[in-house]
Amino acid sequence: MHLTTQEVSVENLKLGMYVSRLDIPWVQTPFPIQGFALSTQEELNLLSHYCNKVYIDIFLSKNYVADELQKTSKPSQKADEQLDPKTIKLMNEKARFKPRVKNYTSSIKLNKEMKNAEQLYQQVSAQMASIYKDLEQNGYLNLSEIRNASTAMTKSVINNPNALAWLCRINSDNKTLHQQSVRSAVWALIFARHLGLSKDDLNDVGTALLLSPIGKSKLDEDLLTQQNSSKEIEQYQKHVQLTLEETEKMFSASHQVSYMLAAYCERHNGKGYPRKLVGNKIPFLARIAGIADYYEQMINPYDPSKALTPAETISHIYNLRGDFFQKELVEKFIQSIGLYPTGSLVSLSDSSTGVVLEQPEKSRLRPKVAVIKDSMDILIDKPKTVNLADDPQDEYGLTLQINKSLKSTSNDIDAHDIHNKVFAKGNWFSFLKA
Repeated sequence: MHLTTQEVSVENLKLGMYVSRLDIPWVQTPFPIQGFALSTQEELNLLSHYCNKVYIDIFLSKNYVADELQKTSKPSQKADEQLDPKTIKLMNEKARFKPRVKNYTSSIKLNKEMKNAEQLYQQVSAQMASIYKDLEQNGYLNLSEIRNASTAMTKSVINNPNALAWLCRINSDNKTLHQQSVRSAVWALIFARHLGLSKDDLNDVGTALLLSPIGKSKLDEDLLTQQNSSKEIEQYQKHVQLTLEETEKMFSASHQVSYMLAAYCERHNGKGYPRKLVGNKIPFLARIAGIADYYEQMINPYDPSKALTPAETISHIYNLRGDFFQKELVEKFIQSIGLYPTGSLVSLSDSSTGVVLEQPEKSRLRPKVAVIKDSMDILIDKPKTVNLADDPQDEYGLTLQINKSLKSTSNDIDAHDIHNKVFAKGNWFSFLKA
């Protein structure tokens, strides 16, 4: 069951709920589409005739219904983890957001922005590798280059966030710290763009996350994969201070970048580090950076064997809402990234395998997908594209949908080969027609 849904028996359904799944195939009912908002008593009666239970999408339900569902589904605090009244009071404060300054829309088509983004991604990755090497060998950190890299990434994400998101996924096999920093920065930029923050704020968020692994690069490699004792945990957590020491030696950072570097590992419930800040006491942009960085660490951990799929990670983060992270920010993050980020491998309901091409903002659960393996698990020479928002059907007349998210290493698929097939000159026009 996907993380934004909650199982509800038909007798407990209410108007305003958004039905995303049934307990029987959709084709066995008179409902014309997969997913609809309950708006009449007749629809309620009809559902009770066909189903015993349905699955309600919390985010797509009316606000008053969503609030009620979230109250019933929120994980409870364990008895041995009870928080003091002051912490609970701070946690219960409504999340304070920076005001939205712009509603960004994609101004450049994906295939066009991809040409720029591909070159940019390679350039920034090489830059970061060189910068971290200089730091290790000479103790020198070229911060102006990092700032310029963030500015260029910000421009690309504003133009079309799907391009860099795609490149993050097809390059997810690279577990180096500087590659992780690039991907974390991309997720944070997409998140900040969704919130309508200023370009300056986006630049600062990107800069902070590109800088964030500096301290980790100074730790023993074993500490990056696991911390088995309180002493090892304490040693690992020193990476925040090590980063700040390096950046303070090199330049006078903007206040926002410094605040983010000092606080992106803090958590809503005060159980983060290094200062155990609670709720709104954590700077707003640090809260954004913290969620984005956590997401990247889950899907691309330093130890690849511990990697989760994007959908599993989103589900995990959703279960931490109101605990590790502010509930409102978790919901906004999920809306910005989606269950299936561009470039994600997915298994479809007809047993074929696809890679997500684009996520329409109003249909993130039904993205455009390039089918790269058929139902017999055979690679397709010329991937075909289906737009799940159009409710396509398989050969049996059943609505085609995403069955589950896949790990990037779960198939014998060369991500870069798929990239070349999809974005090769001349191929994209066939995808646009799909």
